[in-house]
Amino acid sequence: MQGTDSRSPLYCETPREHGFEPLRVEGKLPAALAGTLYRVGPGLFGSSGRRYRHLFESDGAVSAVRFGDGLAAGAYRVIESAGLRAERAAGRPLFGSVVGRPRRIRNVLAGRTKNLANTSVLAWQGRLFGLLEAARPTQISPEDLRTIGESDLDGAVADTFSAHPHFVAARRAFYNFGMRFGARSAIDLYELPVAGRARRLGTLPLAAPTVLHDFAATERHLVFFLAPSRLRLVRALLGEERPERLFDWQPERGNEIVVVPIDAPERAQRIRSEAFFAWHFANAFERGDEIVVDFVRHADVSALGTMRDAAARGGAVIDMNLGEPCRARVDLRRGRFEAEAVAELHCEFPAIDRRGAGGPRRFVWLTVSEGAARGIARLDLERGEARRWLPEGQHPSEPVFAPRPGSAGETEGWVLVLVFDERSDTSHVAVLDADAPEAGPIGRAHFDHHVPVTLHGTWAAAPG
Repeated sequence: MQGTDSRSPLYCETPREHGFEPLRVEGKLPAALAGTLYRVGPGLFGSSGRRYRHLFESDGAVSAVRFGDGLAAGAYRVIESAGLRAERAAGRPLFGSVVGRPRRIRNVLAGRTKNLANTSVLAWQGRLFGLLEAARPTQISPEDLRTIGESDLDGAVADTFSAHPHFVAARRAFYNFGMRFGARSAIDLYELPVAGRARRLGTLPLAAPTVLHDFAATERHLVFFLAPSRLRLVRALLGEERPERLFDWQPERGNEIVVVPIDAPERAQRIRSEAFFAWHFANAFERGDEIVVDFVRHADVSALGTMRDAAARGGAVIDMNLGEPCRARVDLRRGRFEAEAVAELHCEFPAIDRRGAGGPRRFVWLTVSEGAARGIARLDLERGEARRWLPEGQHPSEPVFAPRPGSAGETEGWVLVLVFDERSDTSHVAVLDADAPEAGPIGRAHFDHHVPVTLHGTWAAAPG
C-alpha cells in the first residue's frame, strides 16, 4: 500500500522482505555487543486492497538485527500463517473485519481463525516463536526469519499461549499463560525451562471471561491482575472483530488480584482492589510476606480504541503512552493490595535486565511521551528519578536490554531501540548506554527501508 497511501509508513507495508544483509552503521557499535534483537508487530495492514479496522487484525511480521564485532546485519519478513497462505491461494480475504459478517460468523462456528503472530516474540532453546494473544506459538527460523508453522511446544500448549512470557532467573525458566473462553473460562499455566521440556503447570478457573494481556512472576508465585472487563459472548459469536467492542468495562466490580504458587497452583489466593488496568508488567519479587509488583497502570482499557484509530487513520504513533509507572504491594498474610505511582511519567512498554527477573530490580527502561515528543527513559524505582532521551522527529519503540558479557550490574549493558525516522522514512536500531540513555545513541544500525510499528521484542545473546 505504500506509495498509494498518505498514512505514516509506520502503518504501511515495507517495500520488500529479505533475509540477513549488512546494515549501514553510524557511530560505533560496541564490539562486545554480540547477539540478535528480534521484534514483532503488524506487517500487513489490509487484504485485497481493504484496510483492517484494528492493528490487532494485521498479519504479523518479524524484524531482526544481528550484532557482532562492531557490525550489524538485518532481516525482515512477514509471518506467513496458514490463514494468510489460504487467503493468498483464494485471492481474497477470508478473515477479519474486511470480510462480511456472515463469513465471520461461519468462521466462529467452525473454529476457523488466522494465527497472526503479530504481538511478541520468544527465543527459547535455540528456537524462535512469534506470539499472539490467543493462539499457539508460531515457529520462525532464526537463520532467515522464514515461517516454519504453528507449534504446541511438544504437546505442552493446550489451546492458547499468550504474548507475554516472563523469565524467572532463580528458576531458570519462562512462565506464561493461555486464556480459554467459554461457559467455563480459565487460564492455563505454563513453564518453559532453559533446559528440559515445556509443561503445563495447571489451570486457574475464572469467574468470568475478561481481558488479560500480561502478568508478573516471582521466584515462588505467578500474579494476575484481573480487571473488571467482561467479554460480550454474543458479539463474539456474531463475528465482532473489533477488540474494543468485545469487552465491557465495569469498574464497580473492582479488580481481582490472583496469586498462584508455582509449586502448588491449586492453592491460589484472591484479593480484591479498586478498578484499574495493567497492559504491561516490568517485574515482581518477594519481600517477606509481600509480593512487590512493578507495572504500568491505566485507568481502563480505552487504549484498544486508540489502536483502532491508529490503524484506520494511520497516525504517527500508537498513543498508548497514557499509563503511569506504579509499584504495588500484595500482602498475602493480611490479604491486602496497595499501589502507588513511582514517578510522574506518561509511559508504557517497561523493560528490565532479565538476568535478575523475578528478584529485586531497581531500574526499568520505558517508552515515554512528553507532549509531542516520544523517547526512552531509565527510571530509578527507589528514587523515582528518570533519565530521558527524547529525539526530535523520531519514534522509538519498546526498549530491550542487552547485558554486557561478563557483567553483573543491572545497568551494565545497552538498551536497543528500533526507531522510525520521519526525515528519511527509514528505521534503525539505536544502541544506548543503559546507564546513561539521556546521552543518546552510541551507534545506530540502519535499514534502507522503514519497519512498520512493532510491539514487543527480545534479545538473544550469541552463544558463548
